[in-house]
Amino acid sequence: MSPLRVLTVDDEQLALRRLKLLLQTMPQVDHVGEASNCCDALARINELHPNLLLLDIKMRDGSGFQVVEAVAERANPPAIVMVTAFDQFAARAFDSAVVDYLLKPVERDRLARALSRVQERLKAVDAEQRADELQQVLRNLRAAPNGNGETPYETEFWLRNSSGLVRVPVDAIDYVSSADEYISIHTPSGAHLMRGSIRQFAHRVEPGLFVRVHRRWLVKRSAIAELSTRQTGRAEVVLRNGLRLPAGRVHVKQLRHMVRTH
Repeated sequence: MSPLRVLTVDDEQLALRRLKLLLQTMPQVDHVGEASNCCDALARINELHPNLLLLDIKMRDGSGFQVVEAVAERANPPAIVMVTAFDQFAARAFDSAVVDYLLKPVERDRLARALSRVQERLKAVDAEQRADELQQVLRNLRAAPNGNGETPYETEFWLRNSSGLVRVPVDAIDYVSSADEYISIHTPSGAHLMRGSIRQFAHRVEPGLFVRVHRRWLVKRSAIAELSTRQTGRAEVVLRNGLRLPAGRVHVKQLRHMVRTH
């Protein structure tokens, strides 16, 4: 069988690099290219003609489901494996006739199983059937409650801990701090690590729920009790639980206005 021609699509450069390195170790796989947004992905699909997309679900310029919608119109669409940091997207991915899904960070053995599944499916299902299945995806997306297939803002996260996955409602999050390639999500019951950045987290939750107080901290508005100034002149955000976080100088003006009007 001919090698799988794989295009990777993700808006995180570290995720793209991880996939590239993993794919280089896989037999019968040709990593033909990568894209960092939906628009670039569609251009690369037209240019490179991959027969498999490893497709991130949430990107800065839209949703991976928009890419599914676009390729559904093609006569010979590629197979699709969704890549996501959020377990709740798995059911929707399979409802969309996607071949498989991978949870971030992607592990080599799990990727190998997904590629094997793709190869078996490409042998068993012809291009016309794949096109019909993706047309059904298109109809499902257009029939979604919001009418356009866009995923809503997150109301909860499923995060890994030592015992497995734990549900963390957005309402339970007091603040988020940066931790190298991860962010630490702080709740009254403890902290949880999630791969990504503060900026990416802010894009995934409803606008206005959280406010940036420092380059390293994002705080839930309703968790802020006051903005205080120490004798040194440094501003601090005081949370309702008594925790004090330093406020960055570029954020102080916005924070003062927010506290006055809160």
